[in-house]
Amino acid sequence: MSPLLQLPWLLVALSACCNCLGTLLVKQSRLAASHPSVWAAIASLWFIAALMAYSTGLLMLAKALGHLSVSAAVPFSTGLGFILITLLSHWLFGERLTTYQLAGSTLIVAGIVVITR
Repeated sequence: MSPLLQLPWLLVALSACCNCLGTLLVKQSRLAASHPSVWAAIASLWFIAALMAYSTGLLMLAKALGHLSVSAAVPFSTGLGFILITLLSHWLFGERLTTYQLAGSTLIVAGIVVITR
């Protein structure tokens, strides 16, 4: 496969990673908030970093969509994000990782393979 054809898929994968990072940073902003209000979380550096991660991911996805179909790129990005969030939230925040989540992640991977073919 030509390196020029691989770059858009790399951008989609990096976009998914940025969105995952943004979600984890939003979670951290809520955990680190000294006050339970939403405004306290929004004013935190964690939340601002999350906005930067989300924005970077959006720009990468926009660039990739110039070369890929939406019907293949978005499910790939979303599915990869689900899997990363499931694993990293377990590892970083100690959230439960159930058999159902693992089974669902397996189905998501299978769906991504089918959709992107």
